[in-house]
Amino acid sequence: MDDIFNIDPSLIGYAQLCDVPMISKGGTYMEEAMFGRMVPGTGELPLREWIAALPADLEIGLEVPMIDELQAGLSPRDHAARVITAARELGA
Repeated sequence: MDDIFNIDPSLIGYAQLCDVPMISKGGTYMEEAMFGRMVPGTGELPLREWIAALPADLEIGLEVPMIDELQAGLSPRDHAARVITAARELGA
């Protein structure tokens, strides 16, 4: 965590936000990255602390592909609304 606080803020141009369990629940890293990220705040990463360490005006993108939920019928609009609401609650 201290690494983020020690980086010159001018070197950070963009950040992406998602969440994951600390230990993968199966599959490969690539499969998880492409299809199974979690809504911010529902995994085990210290996202609130990371966001607080970033420059206040930094652009933060949300990277939360959740193919299982979309295939189960969750609409893209509802998925986006859920992810955006969760990110805002974390301070992003």
